[in-house]
Amino acid sequence: IKHFKTRSFLESSPPMKRLFFLCLFSTVFFVNGQIGLGSVFDKTHVNLLVDPAEAEAGSSVDVAIHMQIKPKWHVYWVNPGYLGDPPKIIWSDLPEGIKAGGIQWPVPEKYESRGDHFYVYHDELLLIIPLTLSPDLKTGEYELKGKVKWLECGEKGCVPGEHDVTAKLVVGEVSRDGPRAELFEKWRSKQPNKEEVPKIPGTLSRAAIGDEREITLIAPFGKEAMVDFFPDKTKGEGWKISHGSYFVSELEQTLIRKIIKSEDGKWPEKIGGILRVEMDGKVQGYRTEVNLAAVVNAAEAPVVKTPTQSIWLILGGAFLGGLILNIMPCVLPVISMKILGFVQQSQESPERVRKLGLTYGLGVWASFLALAGVLISAKNTTQMASWGMQMQNPYFNLVLLLVVVLVALNLFGVFEVTLGGSAMTKASELSSREGFMGAFFNGVLATALATPCTAPFLAGAMGVALTQGQGTIIAAMSAVAFGLASPYVILSFRPDWLKFLPKPGDWMVQFKMIMGFPMLAAGIWILSFTGPMFGKGGVLWLGVLLVFVALAAWVFGEFKQRAASMSLKPLVACGVLLLSGYGLAMEWGLDWRQTRDDTIQWTAWSPEAEQEARAAGKPVLIDFTADWCITCKANKRTSIEIESVRAVLKEHGVVAMTGDYTNKDPRITKVLQEHRRSGVPLVLIYSPGENKPEVLPVMLTPQIVLDALENTGKFSP
Repeated sequence: IKHFKTRSFLESSPPMKRLFFLCLFSTVFFVNGQIGLGSVFDKTHVNLLVDPAEAEAGSSVDVAIHMQIKPKWHVYWVNPGYLGDPPKIIWSDLPEGIKAGGIQWPVPEKYESRGDHFYVYHDELLLIIPLTLSPDLKTGEYELKGKVKWLECGEKGCVPGEHDVTAKLVVGEVSRDGPRAELFEKWRSKQPNKEEVPKIPGTLSRAAIGDEREITLIAPFGKEAMVDFFPDKTKGEGWKISHGSYFVSELEQTLIRKIIKSEDGKWPEKIGGILRVEMDGKVQGYRTEVNLAAVVNAAEAPVVKTPTQSIWLILGGAFLGGLILNIMPCVLPVISMKILGFVQQSQESPERVRKLGLTYGLGVWASFLALAGVLISAKNTTQMASWGMQMQNPYFNLVLLLVVVLVALNLFGVFEVTLGGSAMTKASELSSREGFMGAFFNGVLATALATPCTAPFLAGAMGVALTQGQGTIIAAMSAVAFGLASPYVILSFRPDWLKFLPKPGDWMVQFKMIMGFPMLAAGIWILSFTGPMFGKGGVLWLGVLLVFVALAAWVFGEFKQRAASMSLKPLVACGVLLLSGYGLAMEWGLDWRQTRDDTIQWTAWSPEAEQEARAAGKPVLIDFTADWCITCKANKRTSIEIESVRAVLKEHGVVAMTGDYTNKDPRITKVLQEHRRSGVPLVLIYSPGENKPEVLPVMLTPQIVLDALENTGKFSP
């Protein structure tokens, strides 16, 4: 009602309509006052728990708000983030001699929705509150009453919750653990570690962009950990900090960067919060304080040594990459022509030659600034927080792997990347004009010619630059432009140096091919950590996919580009190859859309594990296999890891074991010899109480496996 001009609305309505709305509002207020609107609509179940079962006077007791949250809903941490309201309890006249402390908050998780960030809890939450008991508190039962209020949110909106809670506290002669001791201990372990991380250093960027500056925190955890900083509060006196973070992970530390905004020119000296560290699947929080070294004046802001070194490495790599672009086959042949053109247009006037050279450089710079704008827009649209964060996504890594390999193939000359015909024609027409306009568009044309020839240093530098802020991206693109334009500008000042310029020739093609090998090495590196993300056979099947992609690229270059063919047959062949590679590698080999919960729960085979399972009277299936065994993989994919077999194994409690023969194992060699097999695959099925297994054929079908399970286990699928 407070969001509407209720009085003016009612006064302007007919009498019967006014009466109707007054009755409606009165009913709403009555219901809200009696039962609380939240209790009707909330999704969370709330009650109050006590630990221990019996407490001693003068001791400390823990009570807790226990919240059971429905799937796809969440409640908020003490700092909710962009929006939200954390749970709170309002006590109703605690008994005399009992004093309540503040809520002890477990480490939350960061939740992102539509580009906004929140600190939340899902599924279940235990908010522990310490109670201090007076030494002269009498023995007996005490009733604790309170009202819990919270805000819970889901995919389609938020609902306020409110619930009255009660619990009994028993005060006796001695303390005695209760039935919920383990639950309380579990949630105490989720609270920030009692051992504080030392005050982590932080810095503010020297210069503010408008009313914003960048804050950099140095966390003492390296690449093996996922680290983030959750501030205790979003706003302070005249400032507020962003919830989104982006990261640069190094060997022994991680740089966490956030944006801090000042409303009145004041900047905080320190910011408290939790350092959330996830490592090996476990989450730990550390209470810490970021010391900003009492920075008040931007000119006095300290500089972080590591980021400063990093920015110079980025700019140096970008400049070197731009410089190398000048000797790529698509750019070098035009250098002499452009400089001689400047000389002819100026009628050998040195001053005019210099101006034309600078104008050309301005054209290159303007083109790369436009490209920087495209990169920044793409980064903001995709909400990419950091390169490292994206590389935790296997599908992002797969796209990156394909791009790097295609760049290598392009450098090897398998196919060529060219600018679209109409765009190139227009740029060429403009660059052919005389004077400053022609010089400017000469720079635009050089950029258009250079960008398809990706230099190794350029790719790495720009990849890192994308993890930085907008200023770094613009600076890196400017460095590429200066690297590309510098030979032209230098030669416009010293045209007599043209005689020292290397002449175009076959060496350029060889140099281009040599540059393909670093890109190929980068592809192998990406494959090494991307493959395992898709499972044990990930490296193999992604390698198969790359073979098909490379073959399609060769068909395109050989039969479409070099043959200058107008036929659609090469494109159709490329499409067939790509679809075949995808189907074989991703669908058949990796079955990438299948969730891991739908797979058989395999255990590692050993003679001891086999004997233990058989002694327990369980049927046992053993699959002796190897990573290099194609028949093994075909059997598993077509006849074992299928829904009908999984159902039988699960229904009858069959223990599934896998014996890995990828590397030589004398124990497996002995089993193979016992069953007269020279190698894998070998699939054995033991029925309960039987000493001899049924040996399945080398080539399997689903029915063979199902019949074997039926015959040996005496049950029907």
